Order: sequence, then structure tokens, then C-alpha cells
Amino acid sequence: MTTEPGEEFIWQSATLRGQNKFDEAIAVIDENMNQISPTIKFNALNEKFQAAREKGDEKLAQKMAREMSKEHPNFPSIQGYL
Repeated sequence: MTTEPGEEFIWQSATLRGQNKFDEAIAVIDENMNQISPTIKFNALNEKFQAAREKGDEKLAQKMAREMSKEHPNFPSIQGYL
């Protein structure tokens, strides 16, 4: 099984989200975005969006939704934030 560069950061962020450590989950993505392959960048943005949403940070969730909409404007989970 091959993995994309930076995939481990998305998994780490998801694990932190599962522990309700939303700030840490967001930080993992922010601190490592330049190491995440462009082919999975959307997944990283989605992970950050989900952490912001679950944290209750509407402003960041909206910002991430706008960023994500550039690549996938009809992505279902972001529609309420655009």
C-alpha cells in the first residue's frame, strides 16, 4: 500500500479530533501543509474544516469552506458555510 506524502498528518489530525483536541488538530494541518501532497490537499483542508466546525469556530469553518469550494464547490458538508 502506498501513501501520499503528508498523509500521516491528516491521520494525526483526525485522531486529535476524535479526542476533542480541536486546536491541536488544526495546528497539525497548519504546521505541515507544505509537506502534504497536492493530490490530498483537499483532504487536509477538509480535516481542518471538520475540526473548526466541531470546535464551534464558525469563522474558521467558513474560511475553510470557501477554500475548499475552489476545488469542489458542491461538496455537501461545506454548503451551509458558504
